[in-house]
Amino acid sequence: MTVVTTRGGMGMGSCVAAIGAANIDLLGFTDKTLRMRDSNPGRIESCLGGVARNISENLVRLGISTNLITAIGDDAGGTQIRESCRQLGIDLTCSLEVADHPSSTYMAMMDEQGDMALALSDMRILDRLKVDHLKTCEPLLEKAAVIVADAGLTTETMAWLVGRWPEKRIYLDPVSIGKCRRMEMLTGQFHCIKMNRLEAGYLAGMTISGKTDLEEASRRLLNKGVKKLFITLGEQGVYYADEALQGMTPAIPLQPVNATGAGDAFTAAVVYGDLQGWSMAATARFAVRASAVALLSRHTVSEDMSVETVNALKDKLTTKAT
Repeated sequence: MTVVTTRGGMGMGSCVAAIGAANIDLLGFTDKTLRMRDSNPGRIESCLGGVARNISENLVRLGISTNLITAIGDDAGGTQIRESCRQLGIDLTCSLEVADHPSSTYMAMMDEQGDMALALSDMRILDRLKVDHLKTCEPLLEKAAVIVADAGLTTETMAWLVGRWPEKRIYLDPVSIGKCRRMEMLTGQFHCIKMNRLEAGYLAGMTISGKTDLEEASRRLLNKGVKKLFITLGEQGVYYADEALQGMTPAIPLQPVNATGAGDAFTAAVVYGDLQGWSMAATARFAVRASAVALLSRHTVSEDMSVETVNALKDKLTTKAT
């Protein structure tokens, strides 16, 4: 294993350190109703993905200098990831290159509505991103204003991260129900968690259906020690809560083109709002608009993502806070 030396962005003075997956995404699209166990007509596209990498790209497009700490194979996919990060200005100084190992790959089949119908991921390489490597990144992590992690990391790695910097703003994206199991016992040690309804229900130990359930789930998670939480609800928008405020921000009505990157855009926008010192309500409004920009793109991360593009949607939202 060797450390990747590609450098972009502002280096050691970066505002954000993102730790987790960088993938090659293979996305299948169809205009017809999907038929299971059959060949479906459509188109297949390839782009860069991975939760931590997607968050990093969204952040740099929003003007935030970002370091990405990930594991990359020495294959064609790894070359593509490194070159893309170089062009975008994502700093890979502390990332790890793993010899003779394929880079992470994610395959998703989208239905006629643009929603993910089925996906398969091969992220075994991320298990190589161990505590010993992160210890070599301590100077960078110490200077980061915010650390964002995805739950594709091993439990040991996440435990070391929150234990090493208990006072730092560490944001977590659980990624999936399966990955929630990796960080379940660490839930209360994260500053902020962005999750969907199913992930929130799993971590809170309950089924979430209506607003009363959202309030109870948020109460349980805040009692565990989480300082801020955002629960995305698809077409219903997002529920947010901290110790002082709970609220709902509605989604923007639209026809999704590709839903795979909306959650990552949301997380990046939440981090952006925190860095600006915004309230939970203002952050939620901005994050909903950012996810809408992502939903309207064929790519996992929209090439149109910017503060200006996100703010252009501001008149389409109203916020209900309780």
